[in-house]
Amino acid sequence: MAARDPARRHLSTTTLSCLAALVCLASLLFLFSFRSSLDRQPSRSSPRFLDRLHDPSERWWRAPCNYYDGAWVWDPDSVAPRYDMTCKEIFKGWNCIANHKSNGPDLLRWRWKPSSCDLPRIDPLRFLERYRNISIGFVGDSLNRNMFVSLVCMLRGASNQVKKWRPAGADRGFTFLSYNVTVAYHRTNLLVRYGRWSASSNASALESLGYKQGYRVDVDVPDQTWAEAPRFHDILIFNTGHWWLAPSKFDPVQSPMLFFEKGLPVLPHVSPEVGLDMALKHMVLYVERIGIDAVKFFRTQSPRHFEGGDWNKGGSCRRIQPLLPGQRK
Repeated sequence: MAARDPARRHLSTTTLSCLAALVCLASLLFLFSFRSSLDRQPSRSSPRFLDRLHDPSERWWRAPCNYYDGAWVWDPDSVAPRYDMTCKEIFKGWNCIANHKSNGPDLLRWRWKPSSCDLPRIDPLRFLERYRNISIGFVGDSLNRNMFVSLVCMLRGASNQVKKWRPAGADRGFTFLSYNVTVAYHRTNLLVRYGRWSASSNASALESLGYKQGYRVDVDVPDQTWAEAPRFHDILIFNTGHWWLAPSKFDPVQSPMLFFEKGLPVLPHVSPEVGLDMALKHMVLYVERIGIDAVKFFRTQSPRHFEGGDWNKGGSCRRIQPLLPGQRK
């Protein structure tokens, strides 16, 4: 990631962001598919691979279910968590219980209940067995880092033979040696390459329009932090979104996003929303071309959860219960 995530500086984790990360992680874990070896043999199209993907013994495959259609329910009798606040991978600013968040312990008693089915509890040991010889890559901002950390903390509770390294340019990663399962996080704000831009003495189209400084965003060039990830990982989970509309970083007047495509500025100038659409289209094509055999997911954003201002302008996380449908922002 080219710039530090503002959420890292906020010393409390919100109820909403914690719960949203849990349901996204749970949904993805049950939708992932598998392969048989790191050299991609046998092929994903082989009967053996498809048998692993659609194991008839799994109840949750028998009746398709929309895991996103449901509600958070309070479960006073919830079982013990798979990991606690002592997991070293949890960033200090996001450790709800260690930071003495008023409702920190209560977060563990909320669970996601799909409307038309049950969501089985993740079994870390069984997960490692089923994902043997699989590499999983999370690519994105702090939302994906939360999911990466949660998965790693759960798996470390089931296997302590772990190699820590940075595969394919990842910010961090772990291989669970007894199972040859790799989980890595590639840190990127926008998915695409960007950096500071300043007007030069050689007048160009942007200078002629009055732009003096800003951020150059190449919508067709992947950020180098994950450019090799599709060649390495069997399963890829992408996210982006919040940073595209972050005035604390990309001020529309002082430091606007200036979009480039094929090395040339996009004119007339387009809004960040249009730039995001352009970037996503290019990145989908890139991943499909480079990661032919990989299984890909794109997770959506969680709602903004600061009230009374943004994270650096007096905003705080006041709510201690999940938002009801009519309270979504």
